[in-house]
Amino acid sequence: MGQARVRFPVRWEDGGVLVVQVVGRFDADAASELGALMRRLDATGQSGLVVDFQDTEHCGADAARQLVEAGLDMVAACGALAIVADTAEKTVLRAAGADRLPLGVHDDVAAALEKISGRSPDTLGDRDADAGSGTALR
Repeated sequence: MGQARVRFPVRWEDGGVLVVQVVGRFDADAASELGALMRRLDATGQSGLVVDFQDTEHCGADAARQLVEAGLDMVAACGALAIVADTAEKTVLRAAGADRLPLGVHDDVAAALEKISGRSPDTLGDRDADAGSGTALR
């Protein structure tokens, strides 16, 4: 297998919200990997997640659809998913149905965190905000 085309650096924010950055090319393989992460988080009871596409070089249409489907599954299981994206990625994500996600697509991480924080505290994960800070999944 060649060099990784995408990385997923993660950090915990106040309130136990996990922020996952998508760095590199977000294709169908990367979407499958991120979907698997979302399922693992859901299984642990973590319910607050922000996916940040600001450092993404390319967001493929199929990958965006996979992310939206995984996000809808997460929401159906009482999770909260907010997406952060620049203009180009927003267009692809919205075409894939990202606006169907209750917390939607935002311009920056602060706005996404504010939207998630508006949820009842008992519906957010209870992980320590500093746990896992600065780690990457790839």
